[in-house]
Amino acid sequence: MDNGEWDLKTLPTLVKGDELLLDDSLEDVYEASRDISKYLLMHYGSLEDVFGERDHPLAMAHGYPQRLSRVLQLAASRTETRVLRALDVGCSVGGVSHALSGWVEEQVLGLDVSARSIDVASSLTLHGGGTFGVIQQGPFSQEVTFRVRDESERCEVGFQVGDACDLDGLGSFDVVVLSNVLDRVPDPGGCLDQFLTEGGPLNSGGLLAVACPWSWYPEFSKPEKWFGSPDGSMSSEDHLKERLKAGFSLVHEGDEPAVLRQNPREYDYFNAHVTVWKKF
Repeated sequence: MDNGEWDLKTLPTLVKGDELLLDDSLEDVYEASRDISKYLLMHYGSLEDVFGERDHPLAMAHGYPQRLSRVLQLAASRTETRVLRALDVGCSVGGVSHALSGWVEEQVLGLDVSARSIDVASSLTLHGGGTFGVIQQGPFSQEVTFRVRDESERCEVGFQVGDACDLDGLGSFDVVVLSNVLDRVPDPGGCLDQFLTEGGPLNSGGLLAVACPWSWYPEFSKPEKWFGSPDGSMSSEDHLKERLKAGFSLVHEGDEPAVLRQNPREYDYFNAHVTVWKKF
């Protein structure tokens, strides 16, 4: 992004370019330097940072965290839901959390299983941005610099390591976001059940946002835990609706595209199914 008059010396280096050349094969998928770099680019990179041009064929997939926040903001306005505290579950490096902070009144808490992601999100929040290396071709990388919203323009933002399936002890929230989480936890049904109970992490009258591409893999959860039916008679989307209809009303349903860059000529594209629910 354009540096303007930034003092780059005040910004931390979140992922060094030479770290991208190391063998990350033995690292956890969420801890590897290359993966952290990809998510930083997805969450904070400009169109030019991601694609090298503004009119790239995948340009409509840019800005996924910001678009997801906007969907929630519009749903809160339409349902007259006052949002004092928000919880971003599976926050990764914090892009959705920072987008939410521009309109949530008091606090946004980002939660993720990856300690390294939380360290990166905390560091860039403390310093107001950061720099990181992204893969170009072969051994070559480029440095990307970005800033996040100034403290005076946002609510409190914090991050901590945590389990999406065990949200006890965090307090209660007016908004909870589950972005690309349910198909990555051992028990997706149990994760959702936390929000159906009284005294759980989501206040009565609060909003629950579920964004998911429903890309099930056995390394994350056993097939018998997956949403939907093996014979195809019920989709993951319909299973979600059946699970939540007893305690929520559906206020928004749509799709939001997103893209992770592997290199300037290779991208991973997905189209998240996005629903927003208001708790009874």
